[in-house]
Amino acid sequence: MERLFIREKIEEKPVNMIEKQKIGVTGMSRGAGVSFVAVSLAKVLSLGGAGKVTFLEVNDSVCKTMPLIYDAIGFDKRFKMREFISVYNEIKSGGSVKGKVNNDEQINWALITPEDVKSWTGITPIEMVRLINNVSGDIIVCDIPACQNAEDYLHDMDIIIYVIDPVPSAMIAGFPFLKEVKRMEHRGKKVVWIVNKFNSGINKRDMHNFLKLKDYYKIPFIDAEHFYSAEYNCKMPYEMSDIRDAARETLEKIIKKELL
Repeated sequence: MERLFIREKIEEKPVNMIEKQKIGVTGMSRGAGVSFVAVSLAKVLSLGGAGKVTFLEVNDSVCKTMPLIYDAIGFDKRFKMREFISVYNEIKSGGSVKGKVNNDEQINWALITPEDVKSWTGITPIEMVRLINNVSGDIIVCDIPACQNAEDYLHDMDIIIYVIDPVPSAMIAGFPFLKEVKRMEHRGKKVVWIVNKFNSGINKRDMHNFLKLKDYYKIPFIDAEHFYSAEYNCKMPYEMSDIRDAARETLEKIIKKELL
């Protein structure tokens, strides 16, 4: 069919598309410092004016005795006079999480709540992906522990930040997960490697031979007393001056070189 198409003369204007940036923070082992890095990263991003920052807790294998970020930072105190919206409850009940926010300290907190744990019946991978892709925010910092489908959720991230505790037992236990994330990197996924709790007791040669990483960032070992003090005062760890002084340079360098 010979048809004639004549376009009307119109001025073409560039269309600026705003897309979410999804940052998945995960770790080689339990206790590596994933939540510390993720919360601190969200805090530093919120101070930089890069966009609306959301901290999303991603976990599909909640147990009744699991410590909660909600409790660690004291959101029952922070939201004493206002409602804290459970995004997990919204997703499980078939609702929408778009536009539903818990703003505090310039961050939207999408957390597992104590009520979620009490009534926990599980969340499917499809429901979790809906949550990841529909939660409000421009920059979504996802705290992804070693939960049941962690690898699947990491595939949905724009960038992975992988946190390592360099104690040998933790590295040995997490080696299969390390290999999987390396495979993701080989296939084109951007991965930022962080060795947390860096200290003089580490045999650096053995660590390097085991991890075989070309480049990585270091956060020094920080005395536990500062983390205890943060929780007893309902603060984010990064709000404590000793923790902030130890981690700020590394986090700001990652944001400048790897994220923005």
